[in-house]
Amino acid sequence: MEMRFEYIDNVLVAHLQMFLDRNGAENFKYALNERIKPGEKIVLDLEKLVNIDNYGLDALLAVAQKALENDSVIKLARVSADMQIVLDITKVYRVLETYPTIEEAVKSCGEESR
Repeated sequence: MEMRFEYIDNVLVAHLQMFLDRNGAENFKYALNERIKPGEKIVLDLEKLVNIDNYGLDALLAVAQKALENDSVIKLARVSADMQIVLDITKVYRVLETYPTIEEAVKSCGEESR
């Protein structure tokens, strides 16, 4: 699992690449868990994510749980139509908010801190 990280307006944006599956789920969890500090705001950019399996979903939910425990926030941005179907079927949308753009997700993180 490849990821690129950057900060936009004090929000950590993680750009995921291609697959979040059995082969990359542990690396994904490790990479994000290392960056989740108390109060951290994180946006996961899913634009280039083309496949997610049950291991990837489990990793996504595990990271969301760790964020919750640390009073951090994780939001999803640029979710493709196919990925949105997976999130809807698995009801992940109940745990993680989705936004059409990175900018909207970042802005919503700033609004939560008010």
